[in-house]
Amino acid sequence: MPPLSHKLKKPVSHKTRHRHGSHHFLAAWIRSPLKIGAFLPSSRALARAMAAQVDMQNPGSIIELGAGTGVMTHALLQAGTARDRLIVIERDERLHGIVCSHFPDLKVLCADAMHLDKVLKDNGVKKINAIVSSLPLLSMPKPVREAIEHQMASVIGEHGIIVQFTYGTRSPIGGHQLRKHHLHGRRTKLVIGNLPPAHVWVYRRHEK
Repeated sequence: MPPLSHKLKKPVSHKTRHRHGSHHFLAAWIRSPLKIGAFLPSSRALARAMAAQVDMQNPGSIIELGAGTGVMTHALLQAGTARDRLIVIERDERLHGIVCSHFPDLKVLCADAMHLDKVLKDNGVKKINAIVSSLPLLSMPKPVREAIEHQMASVIGEHGIIVQFTYGTRSPIGGHQLRKHHLHGRRTKLVIGNLPPAHVWVYRRHEK
């Protein structure tokens, strides 16, 4: 019988990855609480609720912002996102490395959402179906938050959507920014199973 060290290792389950990833996420939050927002990654229930807002039949790329440890990435794939349509963006270098190791066949970029337009152009993205954002918008300094909101609104075009979650009951994108960028938002889901409970919002252009 071959030594134990030569036996094949069992593949790591998503549940185990999520548990281990939570430790890395907490470490990232300690390093930079304003950039990470929450001290725990989004739950699988919240990730599934957000992924369900994306119509996979619509053309264009699906952009994930703030990938964390990959919980949302996994949910988007489970919801039917084609791997060649998904672009994952994570600013924190350590979290970026974790997502790369979990999803080596995906395009995972270490980049800042404040430069989203340039990042997408540099990667050949011309049309967007949806932006799925786990960024802590309301925890960010106002200039940073508004710059990211401007970038998201600019790149979705006429038919793309923005999916964003928040822990409060109000829209995470304020009324002034909605009017400025000709967007309207709708709260689509309350996820009680998340800690803390979270609201899912979907934004799109006003119909002309």
